[in-house]
Amino acid sequence: MRILVSAAPLGACIAFVEAEPISLLIADEYVPLIVDGQPLNFRVDSGSARSFAIYGPSYEALMGRASCSRITSGCYFCPPDNPCDDILSRKRWKTTFGDGDEFEYVQHNVTLNIANKTVHGFKLGLAINYSTGRGKEVDVYGLVGLSFGRSGVPETFLEQLQKRQVISNLTYSIRTDGQGPLISGNLTLDDNSAFGVPPLPLSRHARLFKGLIIQVWSLTLLGSNGDPLTRQRNVDVQTEHISAVALVDSGATALDVSDADFESMVKISVEALRRDCRKSHLLDTGQIIWEDPDTGIYTIKTLAVPYLPTLVYSVGEDPDRTEIRIQPEHYVSGCDTVSCQLDIALTPHGYICLGHPLFRAYDVKFDLPNYQLYLAPHGVDSASATRPRFIQPEISKLSLRERPPE
Repeated sequence: MRILVSAAPLGACIAFVEAEPISLLIADEYVPLIVDGQPLNFRVDSGSARSFAIYGPSYEALMGRASCSRITSGCYFCPPDNPCDDILSRKRWKTTFGDGDEFEYVQHNVTLNIANKTVHGFKLGLAINYSTGRGKEVDVYGLVGLSFGRSGVPETFLEQLQKRQVISNLTYSIRTDGQGPLISGNLTLDDNSAFGVPPLPLSRHARLFKGLIIQVWSLTLLGSNGDPLTRQRNVDVQTEHISAVALVDSGATALDVSDADFESMVKISVEALRRDCRKSHLLDTGQIIWEDPDTGIYTIKTLAVPYLPTLVYSVGEDPDRTEIRIQPEHYVSGCDTVSCQLDIALTPHGYICLGHPLFRAYDVKFDLPNYQLYLAPHGVDSASATRPRFIQPEISKLSLRERPPE
C-alpha cells in the first residue's frame, strides 16, 4: 500500500510501503466477506475471473421467502443507503461453468470489508438469474474469481484490490488442511512468502485463454507399494509424446481423468482387493466401485480404498517438467464404515481440471503477472520443500491429448 508519510510546503516526501498480505479463512471452500455490512460467503475459484453475490430478491422470488437463509453463501439485499431499484435494467453478463451452472449478473458499487480493510465503491456482481442442470435444490453460490482478467469481463476482484492499493501484487496462495470433502484452510492474498520450490511456468495456453493452465504430458498409476503399474499389470501403456492442458481450479470438487484411466484405476483396485480378500470375489465390480445415477458421483467400498493407485501427473515444460502426486487420501472423502466418495470425474475429451484433490495434496501459490505457480507438497515445510523427481515418459500410461480449454 502506498502511504504518504510526510509533506512540506517546499516539497513532499513519499514512502512506498508494501501492503500487508490478507489472510482469509476457507471453510468448506468458502471465504467470508462483509458487503455493505452484510456477512456473506463466497466460493474460492481460481478457475474463474468472475465475482458475484446472490441477489436476494431474485433468489427468493424463485425459491421462496427466507430461502436465502438456507444457502451457504447467503444473499445480498440492497440497503436503503445504497439502493438498486434499476438493477433489472443494468448491463448484464453471463457465465457458464463446466458443471453446467449458468449465472447472469449485473454490477453494483458496494462497500467491501475484507480482513481489517474497508474498500468503498467496490464493484461486485449481483447474480439475478441462474440455471443448472443438476436440479433445483442445488446450493447456489456466490463466487470470488481469482483468475486472470480479460477483455469482456468486468475488472476482477484482485485487480480492484490492487488498484485501490489494498494489495500490492496479483499473487495469492491456497493452503488447506489436506482433508475432505471440499477444502478448508487459508487463502492469502498478496502472498510474498517463499515456497522453497522452483516456480512452475504455466502453459502457453494460459496467455491465450487467460486461465491458470499447466501442460500435462502423461499420467502414471502407482501401486500401493510405490511401483509403476505397467504391462505386467495388464494395463495398456502408450508412450507417444503428446500433451494435454489442465486447469488448476480450486472451484472444482473433483479431479478429472479419462475414461480409460478410470477403467484402469477400477481394474487395478478390484484385482488387488480380490487377491487379498477372498470374500470380495462374491462382489461384482459394480458393487465395489459404482456411480450414483442421480448425482453422477462415484463411490467405493471402504474396504477397497487401500488398493486404489496413486496418480502421478507429469507436468510443465522442459527443463521445468516435474510431477504431481495425488494419493488416494487426497481424492477419497466422506468415508464411513461402508463406503467413501471418490472425488474423480470422467472427462471424455482429454481436457483436465485439477480440482480439490490437488489442493489437499499441495500448498499452491499463484503468481499471475509472471504466469507461474508454486506447488509445495502439503504437510511439508515450504521453506525446505524440494521439487519431486521426474518420472520418465517410458513408464507413463495413457498419454493425454492436447485440447484448449473451453
